[in-house]
Amino acid sequence: MIIQHDRIQITLNQQDFSFERKNLPEDFLTWQSQARIAAFEIMRKADSKAVVNMPAHLPVMVTYGEGCFPANMTSKGMGLLPLEEHLEFYCEKFEQVAQANRQELWEKSLEKRLEAVQSFYSHPQHFDSRVLGGLEIFEGSTYKNLTTNPRASLLYSGQAPLFPSYQMDGFVEIIQPGNLRYRYLLAARELFARDAFHIQQIHYPFGYIFYPVDIRDKTPFPRR
Repeated sequence: MIIQHDRIQITLNQQDFSFERKNLPEDFLTWQSQARIAAFEIMRKADSKAVVNMPAHLPVMVTYGEGCFPANMTSKGMGLLPLEEHLEFYCEKFEQVAQANRQELWEKSLEKRLEAVQSFYSHPQHFDSRVLGGLEIFEGSTYKNLTTNPRASLLYSGQAPLFPSYQMDGFVEIIQPGNLRYRYLLAARELFARDAFHIQQIHYPFGYIFYPVDIRDKTPFPRR
């Protein structure tokens, strides 16, 4: 797979394909930003235990293996990333806040951690509108499929009353520790790693960068 500025070149089943990379829709970016900020406000007014679901952050990811039923589905945290020119700034900011507050009671550092992450989601001009990213935890079927077949689909579904929903088809790049995008994903996760809405993990062996090549708005609407 060759990832270019505007296209992705790939060989599938001994055939060569070229796909145009797509921009994430403005409505999707707005929903992602507003959903995160709303969750931050819930935590600010109550605490992290008050956040019981985050559908904007947990799409269903479909990857493809072998056999009669080759599709594997899992809920995978896949969120927004900063543009390349802002990556290091946010990495350093998140890491510094997390490091400075490790000596405090975790709950007492919540406001500082919220301010750090909200500084990104409050600046949509810093969003990279052509990628999504997440971390690998278990190295299970999703990881095994992606090592041989980088195709994947994401289905995002949101809450009432609008029920925003998007299907995205694209390709996944597996990134290693040391990659700047992996560093950002880890730093963002570590800001809230010990809060109640996360299952605590000790290791994230890889990261995923998702490049959409087809996007469909599946938000329901009244049939007239």
